[in-house]
Amino acid sequence: MDSELLIYPDRLGEAPEVFEGDATLGELPRLAQSIADHPIELHFRVAARLDIQRRKVVSCIIEGFVFLTCQSTLEDFRHAISIDERIVLVDGEEELPPIEAESDAEDYLVADGPVDVRSLVEDAILLSLPMVPRKPGLGQGEKPKDEGVAGLKESPFAALASLKKRK
Repeated sequence: MDSELLIYPDRLGEAPEVFEGDATLGELPRLAQSIADHPIELHFRVAARLDIQRRKVVSCIIEGFVFLTCQSTLEDFRHAISIDERIVLVDGEEELPPIEAESDAEDYLVADGPVDVRSLVEDAILLSLPMVPRKPGLGQGEKPKDEGVAGLKESPFAALASLKKRK
């Protein structure tokens, strides 16, 4: 683990600690298993600091793209990534707010030690991916144009039927 890409929650101050860079598939092995085998482009900016209430807050911004495989057409397509999330680090589960008090604007993470920035980035990307990737322009429940639509693709038995009629 690269020590320069670690957030030490107990050392955070009011001045933000900023980590910025480009991610590669070699650094994100779980992501590599979930996407199509094409080059990716991902740029991240992670800033960690204490906020006004003295909470340990991490701002995570990720921009770029990956390639996914459409589950209907089995074609690979480019999928844009645009993430801007806020994570509050807590020392233990007892510090987590009750579910009904949680905000949609921020997530909570128990951090009892250093937090790997690349793991945060990889988790954010994985959570942003669609469960069932669909190529853009393919409507919900719509099948590819050459599948199952009467009249678009001739049945292989139609040629046999025409041979039988000739006799």
